[in-house]
Amino acid sequence: MVAVTKSMPAGLLFAAVPDVMPIYEAEALARALSAFTPTDEAESVLAKAAAEARAGQDFTDTMGIYDLRSWNPVPRWNDLAPTDRLRAPIGKTPNGQLVYLDIKEAAENGAGPHGSMTGITGSGKSEHLKSWVLALAATHSPEQLRILLGDFKGQAGLGVLEHLPHCVGIVSNLENSRHKLERFKLVLRGEVNRRQEVLHATGFKDVRDYERARTAGRTDLEPIGALLLVLDEFSQMLEFAPEMAKVMDQVGLVGRSLWIHIINASQRAEQGKMSGMIAQQTYAIGLKLKDAGESRAAIGSTRAWEELKNAPQGSAFLVIDGEHTRYRSFYTGGQYIPPKRNAAERDRAEGHYLPVARFTSAVAALPDTIGHDIELEDELIDDTPEDDAPTVAELMVQRMAAAATTLPRGHRMWLPALDETSALTIDVVVSEFWNRPWDEFSEDSGLVAAYGREDDPYAHSQDVVALRLADSHGGVAGAPQTGKSTALRTLIMSLAMANSPERVQFYGIDCGGLKIQSVAALPHVCGIAGAGDEEKIQRVVSEVERILRNRQRDWARWVDPGARDGHSGLDLLSFRANKFGPNKRPVPEDGHGDVFLVVDNMTAIKTEMLDLHDRIHALTQGALNFGVHVILGADTWMELKAEAKLAAKVELRLAEYSDSRMDRAAAKNVPDHQKGRGLVKSGNEMLVAVPYVAQFAEMDTEVAATNATAELVAHKWLARGFGRAPQLQQLPADIAFADLDPLPATAPRHGLRIGIGEREMSTAWLDLDLNPHAYCAGTSKSGRTVFLRTVCAAIMETYTPQEAQVIMFDPEFSIGDALSKEYRTVWVTEHQKIHQAAEQIAQRLEGRRPPDNLEPEELRDWKPQRPKWFIIVDDLTLLSPAGATTTLLQPLVPAAETARNLDLHIIAASASDDWYARGGANKLIAAMTRGGASVVVLDGDPKNVIIDKVRPASRIPGRAELYLRKGGGQLIQIAQPPDLRAATLSVSGSGVEQG
Repeated sequence: MVAVTKSMPAGLLFAAVPDVMPIYEAEALARALSAFTPTDEAESVLAKAAAEARAGQDFTDTMGIYDLRSWNPVPRWNDLAPTDRLRAPIGKTPNGQLVYLDIKEAAENGAGPHGSMTGITGSGKSEHLKSWVLALAATHSPEQLRILLGDFKGQAGLGVLEHLPHCVGIVSNLENSRHKLERFKLVLRGEVNRRQEVLHATGFKDVRDYERARTAGRTDLEPIGALLLVLDEFSQMLEFAPEMAKVMDQVGLVGRSLWIHIINASQRAEQGKMSGMIAQQTYAIGLKLKDAGESRAAIGSTRAWEELKNAPQGSAFLVIDGEHTRYRSFYTGGQYIPPKRNAAERDRAEGHYLPVARFTSAVAALPDTIGHDIELEDELIDDTPEDDAPTVAELMVQRMAAAATTLPRGHRMWLPALDETSALTIDVVVSEFWNRPWDEFSEDSGLVAAYGREDDPYAHSQDVVALRLADSHGGVAGAPQTGKSTALRTLIMSLAMANSPERVQFYGIDCGGLKIQSVAALPHVCGIAGAGDEEKIQRVVSEVERILRNRQRDWARWVDPGARDGHSGLDLLSFRANKFGPNKRPVPEDGHGDVFLVVDNMTAIKTEMLDLHDRIHALTQGALNFGVHVILGADTWMELKAEAKLAAKVELRLAEYSDSRMDRAAAKNVPDHQKGRGLVKSGNEMLVAVPYVAQFAEMDTEVAATNATAELVAHKWLARGFGRAPQLQQLPADIAFADLDPLPATAPRHGLRIGIGEREMSTAWLDLDLNPHAYCAGTSKSGRTVFLRTVCAAIMETYTPQEAQVIMFDPEFSIGDALSKEYRTVWVTEHQKIHQAAEQIAQRLEGRRPPDNLEPEELRDWKPQRPKWFIIVDDLTLLSPAGATTTLLQPLVPAAETARNLDLHIIAASASDDWYARGGANKLIAAMTRGGASVVVLDGDPKNVIIDKVRPASRIPGRAELYLRKGGGQLIQIAQPPDLRAATLSVSGSGVEQG
């Protein structure tokens, strides 16, 4: 079509030349277009869309809304008359009259408080509920009406209503979630109790009187409002939870005075299961029903079946006091089509479009259409919605939600279940608990660790939970894959965000998948030992034990130089106040504040390192008095030997609910599909936060996100001027004998320095007063000979040649030059001569025994002045036939058992291979053990048990465990002996070189 101008220059007929085409092309185009005719299906779709649009318009017209896009519900909320409270249109009769449902109680001329709605699938039940709820919400403010939605069929039929400001929660998908069902019960009972407590506290008998007083000017009263429980497909829930019928009966009984209203929507009337509830229902709505019996049960007659068989969706009967009213409910599920406007209305609302004009000095008039109303047909103005236009219900919810943003948020009954929330990050927990941004660290929080969120459905709250560790040890228990490692890291991260690296320090043992390592970048972490690194694990425990021992000693001796009364001693509270309080005072300085030993997977420690397991549990006895704490993780509480000492507990889902220390009944319902779920002491469920901040939540793994968070926290502490906590020291791979520290003043007189020990990270020694003998066991090249040569150096350092005489059995010529000739009295290398020498030595040892005629008092004081005899053997394996219990040194067995009275010390080396046959059955080793022997266990096969439960391990040369039956064990690094070259030695014909 071509427009013709009003005035044409001479000779021109058109302002533009139209397109033309040949006749044959025009015919082809016409035939092609004629093939596209609407089908019956297309006509049906178009007709349905038109009907839905008209239905939506009918609803908005009924509610007095001209254009939903600009609708403001607040004036209507503010003008609610008492008679219109809880009264809303639900549809229209066949002759077009509005039908209202008033669910106030009968005393207020209503049909409430409770009712039912019954209809088969496809009858329009959910749409009916939706339009009715929207009508109530459009006329009642969120303060006047609160709505709890129960969408039990799980098809999101009422989902759009979730965002209404009136909606206090939506309950759905309970069939496979028993914990959610229990939660729903507690929420309802909690709301009943809350309303009753408010009335009791304010002296009102019911909510009606309470709200009247509030409306009359009682500003001290918080709004309660009406609560509407909309339960869609409630009968379906009763199939798997019949006990809910009793719960609803109880809520219904007290609902009248508490302004709690229930509408129970189902596919069929549950007369048996809901007999108590049915007795309280004062109105009924029946849509299409399955048969006459269902109709009679639902509305008291067969009319819903007989008359609605062929009726359209939404057709229903409202029955009040036996009176039946037929109507069709409103529909709000269609796309919203705005009202059409003519061109003048649009111009006034949106302005007039002016085309771009050339800017010159010439005067040009505006188009003659400006300022004139040009009426066009409505069809020329295209206001049809886009394909993604919102439905009437969606737009109404959006408008009401926007209008309520400035209104106070009322009490929320149903908070999202913990498994419906996204990952709970540590920054959220810390910020909420301390009421500050997470990275505004405090330097001393009192050792409180916020770690998760508790769900208290009865109190309608979800508060952050925390462990108070100032005077407690901690424990985390949970079945495999429940999040124990996460919980331990969260506790560490939480403490690190609220305490400076000077205030708290962490030592860790990570036998639970090496996840604890991800917090190693925190400046509070001194050291973490992973599974498989037994040496470092031992070192971690030893360091914590060292800190404890030193504090026990130093605090007992401490005298405050500034104290006037000269009071001695220091307790934990004084230590914390003096070191970290505002008025700092001197304290014994060890570089630490409160120290935490965190162990992931005590089950593995008990299985693989029982001695270490017992040492860790021993720390729970009295260590708290000196600021040393343990936090232990295990699969069950029963596996924690010191569980009674772990006052601060985090309990995740357990494999056996009977093991619960929180609530055994509640433990049955802890879900297994979400890590971090567990219980608190009250029996409420909780969710442990993940140990990373939200900004790293999109990283590939939790470990990576946690490591990034630890680095970020470290950077922020560094920016505040704090450095790293003291780092864990480990034994060196090599140390010279000359570099060993001198023995401390408290060391025994007869102590031989042999290396450096990890217990104090200082010199380790053989205590000959406690254990007169020593033997070492290990593989070839493990350091057996080095140990013997170092002992020789220690003998020469400790004793003069007149105080110590050394006898050497050296079939491999490995130790002869380790001593100067002044000390060496016997050196034998040949097997036959070794046996002969042993016999001769045994005979001479008999002469060292006390005389037989001494009285007990004389025997006690008998201390002959004579040199000590050291017998050094390298090694016993070569002097004992394989599998035999005898040895070439068999004559020395009796003397070995009573060595203390003989000033005899046997120092021997032996191979650890096949120890049971070679060492365990060796009579000399057995005698040395009975007489008292220090045992040095070097590298070897852990299948061999050397003594008690001490086993070899994969170790570098010279690394060993020094084990004392009365003092336990510690890792040591044997010192390299000095390079001593002795003079050429000769052996007498008897096989014994005598000095």
